[in-house]
Amino acid sequence: MSTKKETDPLRDHHQRSDLFERWTRIMNKMIRSESLPRDYGTGDPLFPSEIHTLCAIGTAPGINITDLSARLGVTKGAISKIARKMEDKALIERYREPGNDKEILLRLTPKGTKAYLGHEKYHAKAFERLGMEMEKLTDEQIVFLFRVFEVMEEMIDSTLLEKESSKKTGATHRETT
Repeated sequence: MSTKKETDPLRDHHQRSDLFERWTRIMNKMIRSESLPRDYGTGDPLFPSEIHTLCAIGTAPGINITDLSARLGVTKGAISKIARKMEDKALIERYREPGNDKEILLRLTPKGTKAYLGHEKYHAKAFERLGMEMEKLTDEQIVFLFRVFEVMEEMIDSTLLEKESSKKTGATHRETT
């Protein structure tokens, strides 16, 4: 007698389809959410890109633009633009270490620290339920989730590279014709 579980290909196909449909719905909601600013206690509504940049600086005071862009997975130009906006809002400041006139470093101002802590408080409340569910996971399930996220990130990175490459190729092609 076989102990191998019999699978129904049609059922498996529907489950996979439902899973990808849910993932697409979540991604669309995240994209929509990323366009909405929120006040984290400073009186300044901050877009998710701004608060996430601010939080990355808060967890790594003295970080430079290059390292910050790598950490967040965005271009140095995008980070520079966001940093200028946050500097104008008095949330961060640029500075140089004594004896190093080349490298510009970033740190939070007291107002930036207030926004950072407000975001941490917001996250703690928003992700409380998710955290409770995560506590129920076995080590093997956590490893599996990390692998799924890793594959998803690789797929997105690959898609972005293809789009950026074709964008550059298209621009070069148009320039030469």
